[in-house]
Amino acid sequence: MGLAVQYPVINAKIRALISKMLDNEDYRNIIKLSSVQDIFNYLYNNTYYHDKLAELFGVEIHRRRFESTLKKTFIDDYHVIMRFLKSGSRDFFKQFFAKFEIEDIKMLLRTILIEHDEEYLKEGLIYLGNIGEIDIKSLTAIRSYQDLLTVFEDTIYYNVLNRFADRYERDRNLFPVEMSLDFQYFSRLEELGKKLGGSDYRYIEDLMGTEADLLNIQWIYRIKKYYNLSSGEILNYLIPFHYKINRDNFKKMSQVVKATDMEKYIRYNKYQEVFRKAITGNSDIFGKYYLAFLLKKSIKVKSTSFFNIGNIIAYLIIKECEIRDIITIVEGVRYSLSTDKIKEYLIRDGV
Repeated sequence: MGLAVQYPVINAKIRALISKMLDNEDYRNIIKLSSVQDIFNYLYNNTYYHDKLAELFGVEIHRRRFESTLKKTFIDDYHVIMRFLKSGSRDFFKQFFAKFEIEDIKMLLRTILIEHDEEYLKEGLIYLGNIGEIDIKSLTAIRSYQDLLTVFEDTIYYNVLNRFADRYERDRNLFPVEMSLDFQYFSRLEELGKKLGGSDYRYIEDLMGTEADLLNIQWIYRIKKYYNLSSGEILNYLIPFHYKINRDNFKKMSQVVKATDMEKYIRYNKYQEVFRKAITGNSDIFGKYYLAFLLKKSIKVKSTSFFNIGNIIAYLIIKECEIRDIITIVEGVRYSLSTDKIKEYLIRDGV
């Protein structure tokens, strides 16, 4: 199947999926509900999540299992996309979905620090046991960093995890290993994107390069605000996939004393707007602001990229943001937050 054939086939399916996604009215409806059960009922009875949520119908809804079932819809997307792609495109999307495996690894790293039961991990580890090749029983049995290394010994993540073993045992600081996992992820993603070349790489650079830029800005801000690392240490952790901001300006950001002074070196107006919103709003949810920017960009891309890879990436970003927002609403309702407070945490604007 040539590139000219494979993309229209999968993109036709994606276009149909996008047409069924939640709209602002759906968000307004569920954000006003008073319980997790009510949110489940609405999604089950009124949206395209009906079939995906069928396994929970008729049982008492527990938040973690509800959220896990929503996240599993990405696994269905993975299998559909991989079925219609070949060679380099398949390699790229296999790496793209590794971001969700990394989410699971980060969860494992955090749960090592706290008491937990196997059921907690079974419900929380969505991707490693379904997309990855690691047995879920091995994952839920992890109780220490050494256990983690043993389970991941034959995976692409082992070298990063092993490099930080001594440091973890010394100070229990997960930030360096989490950043290094993301560094490895984006480095490999860019490498595979360049192999595809042409208009495919232009869309990869536009979407994934934007995400890498904004993640780097977020990381420098967090490090400046909460940690005491040198400029050299900061630069070693940054994702080397640069799009609108070059390494020299990232270096200057890493050298500022106050985190807010970074703005003068963000030499791209649209990123400056994102940064200002984050530092004048709730900077603890910095990621919400960069995801909102990425979501808007993806919505534009999906209407202009039927014959290349851009539409697939855009759909996956839009879907990820939708699931994140549903989970945010579930959490907000569970903790009895006001409607306005929940909206503050949503990625989607205009709700």
